[in-house]
Amino acid sequence: MKKNFKFGKAIFFAVISITMFSLLGSNNFSNHYKISSNVLSEMNMRSNDEKMLIWINFSDKGNNTQYYLSHPELYLTQKSIERRKKVKPAYALVDYTDIPLNSSYTEELKNSGMEIKNRSKWFNRISCYASKSQIERLADYNFVSKIDLVKTFSKNFTDIELSRNNPEPVTDNSGIPVNVSYQLNYGSSLTQMDMINAPMAHDSGYKGQGVLIALLDAGVDNLSHPAFDSLRARGIRTYDFVNHDTIVGDQSGQMGQGWHGTMTLSLVGGYRPGSLISPAYRSKYLIAKTENTDSETPLEEDNWIAAAEWADSLGADIITSSLGYIGMDGGSSHSYDWTWMNGDSCVITIGADLAVNKGIVVCNSAGNEGFNSTHNTLGAPSDGDSVICVGSVNSPSKSRSSFSSVGLSVDGRIKPDVCAMGANNYVAGTGAGNTGYTSGSGTSFSCPMTAGAVAVILSANPSLTPMQVLQILRQTADSSATPNRLRGWGLINTWEAVKMAKPKTLNLTLLAEGLYDAGSNSMISDTVRVYLRSNVSPYGIVDSAKGKLNTSGAGTFTFSNAISGNSYYLQISHRNALETWSKTVQTFGSSALSYNFTTDSAKAYGNNLKKIGSRWTIFSGDVIKNGVIELSDVLQIYNDASNFETGYIISDVNGDNAVDLDDILTAFNNSANFVSISRP
Repeated sequence: MKKNFKFGKAIFFAVISITMFSLLGSNNFSNHYKISSNVLSEMNMRSNDEKMLIWINFSDKGNNTQYYLSHPELYLTQKSIERRKKVKPAYALVDYTDIPLNSSYTEELKNSGMEIKNRSKWFNRISCYASKSQIERLADYNFVSKIDLVKTFSKNFTDIELSRNNPEPVTDNSGIPVNVSYQLNYGSSLTQMDMINAPMAHDSGYKGQGVLIALLDAGVDNLSHPAFDSLRARGIRTYDFVNHDTIVGDQSGQMGQGWHGTMTLSLVGGYRPGSLISPAYRSKYLIAKTENTDSETPLEEDNWIAAAEWADSLGADIITSSLGYIGMDGGSSHSYDWTWMNGDSCVITIGADLAVNKGIVVCNSAGNEGFNSTHNTLGAPSDGDSVICVGSVNSPSKSRSSFSSVGLSVDGRIKPDVCAMGANNYVAGTGAGNTGYTSGSGTSFSCPMTAGAVAVILSANPSLTPMQVLQILRQTADSSATPNRLRGWGLINTWEAVKMAKPKTLNLTLLAEGLYDAGSNSMISDTVRVYLRSNVSPYGIVDSAKGKLNTSGAGTFTFSNAISGNSYYLQISHRNALETWSKTVQTFGSSALSYNFTTDSAKAYGNNLKKIGSRWTIFSGDVIKNGVIELSDVLQIYNDASNFETGYIISDVNGDNAVDLDDILTAFNNSANFVSISRP
């Protein structure tokens, strides 16, 4: 038995050894793990020479990552860098996703005969067409980490947007004051503009000025239309990610028609008084052609991602995208269906959220797939939690358009976020040389109107982050109190959003103990910083402002990130006084808030104020700023007094420009009473 066992064991190990040797000797086997199951499935269904559109992921970005992180100006415009300051700390304005691809990898692939279609530094990958044999060779490269399918999408030919109306004859009514209630003559576009309350914002001076908008669409076939005269005069930048040139209009021998983009561009930035005026007619524009209408699968996600990265690098503040990426065939390896709409699964949605993370407001149409009682009908990237998903409503009822896609997202979030008019919108006529106008319907038309409203909001307050813009749009929409899966938070209200977005003023009255004289009821004027703190733990800083209190203790502080209706704790910071918080959260009205710490100890959190005469003051003496007035503060002041220090220095508690016994006594008395910060 023992010999038989040894013989059987020997045979077993021999078989295993031969098998392992044969497998390890096969590059095809050892590197097939890099090829996704979707690609393998496609390879089994295709001939050897038939090509498929794939992503090639790289393993790294080379050895110069730290250098690139330290020099963002090499690959980003200054406008892009400045925009990021709204959402990122100054020491981390760029990250690994911003670093360019390793050029040695792309060159090696090009030299091997691969034709690169698009590049994505955000995802560290390129897209290209490759055959089965090429894919197997690609897997053998050490720097290739994964090969996957690029998702592509066919058009639903019943989509309402594919129906184009005949253009109307051009009529220039610029000299006729049709809209007597407004300064501008909106002509036939008045209905769609009135519905979102944009003319009031225009009359108040907010027209999208100072904002850069990137339009991602199927090209623009009629940039010479009169509605684009002022847009062209301000200068535009274009790129065709389908044909890879800078012409986004229709060209003989080139792929794709741009009639759709002509209409959407006119709805975000068109300007022809008497005929059509859109919300952001004073903004500047980037135009990217990302859809190939000649293809059976006109929507390819690599085009959208490449265009978003281009827009980011040039400093775009807003991306307006009227393309919805959703497939009709459930379970298809080529596209997404409703089950993917959870905000985290679709590559294009991840890309859109990355754009928001870099400070760009992304507006995307919800889609035209209509209502389903059991699940959402959204198209990516509108499912993104940071993406403004825009539905359509009718005029004048303001009811949801029957074609407008609905939520919820798979993970239970309300989508769409907001709505605008998207039924029978008045738009610029399509086709080169056409000077007329036409109408169209679809969430592709409500989306650019919303993006234009966003530009108007940013022209009122450029400091707002994308998430603050989303919050403002929701809070001022007509269903903000009862959001739902059909209309989200409802029809947007541009003027109310502008009022909520405008910088807010705090009228503060505050006295510092050491600087205040009860006999004269006056204070030595000094500077303080006020922080707005979130009303929920951990009470993060929302904004701050520095200002000077006058001899009455009054000062005005302006905050760019404060939002009307939101509540904040006020935190006071003075150079040698104890940090002090408001007793309760405070809410800004439409433009201002007044708060007086001097009337009652209950004005401060924990009643942490000191009464001098009839007024209440903040405690002085925390010169080392550790949140408690103690012996170390007294010693610091004593040492400076011993050295006869003078001038505007932190240890001069009473503000007479000399450190002396009075300063020591103020700090000593407070330290004897164990005075310290009181905060939530």
